[in-house]
Amino acid sequence: MVTGDVAKVSVITGAGSGLGRATAIRLAKRGDKVALCDLNQNGLEETFGVIRGNGGEATGAVVDVRDSGAVKNWCADVIKQLGKIDYLFSNAGVTSRSPVRDMEFDEWRRLIDTHVSGSFNVCQAALVCMVERGSGAIVVTSSDYAVIGMRHASNYAAAKTALYAFTKALAVEFAPHRIRVNAIGPGPIDTPLLRSRGTPAEWQDRVRDYEARLPMQRLGQPEDVASVVDFLLSDRSSYITGQLLQPNGGQVMW
Repeated sequence: MVTGDVAKVSVITGAGSGLGRATAIRLAKRGDKVALCDLNQNGLEETFGVIRGNGGEATGAVVDVRDSGAVKNWCADVIKQLGKIDYLFSNAGVTSRSPVRDMEFDEWRRLIDTHVSGSFNVCQAALVCMVERGSGAIVVTSSDYAVIGMRHASNYAAAKTALYAFTKALAVEFAPHRIRVNAIGPGPIDTPLLRSRGTPAEWQDRVRDYEARLPMQRLGQPEDVASVVDFLLSDRSSYITGQLLQPNGGQVMW
């Protein structure tokens, strides 16, 4: 494990479960000091427990990424405590499903505010440190639905498409500062967010459907995505920026 001042500092939002938790655990295992946030205190504590049980270093707080002031204060605390921010995984998100004709505007706005404004808030705060240091890398969680249609979830699809465009804009703007910005577009991944719709029996039916239609014939696991984020938040991807990498089992092919 990397120790001392050479250890990287990685900030991860939405780290209380799913992709955020798997990535936090993986980055901590490689030696990063990880700073985590989520709205779910219990989920954060569980993530901390795994990381610290493996000998890793983790800190964090309950933060609503929609609150720009809270995000700025938290990132300032991270820098004060850990000295810098090298990497950011902007991952916090929510989901809902409703036909457009039945969707309440508050539900439209909740997804846009969480995904898009939330990513803007955390990227803006982290980029201040990265620009001062002249280096850094960011990964934003977008989706396959940034490039294909999604029935009964126009708010989710619109948010994820906006995040891909946001990623490309940041990549162009901050390349002169030696900061890389990429997005991931996961396909169906076995996370609490995906499982949250329907009963356990309905979930098993959905798993069988995924296995039948995906070219790789299996549902993705959080570690499948965490390994891609690990790659993008490292020198191994030093010539990659502004891209959407899609760990999706072949659901979408370019």
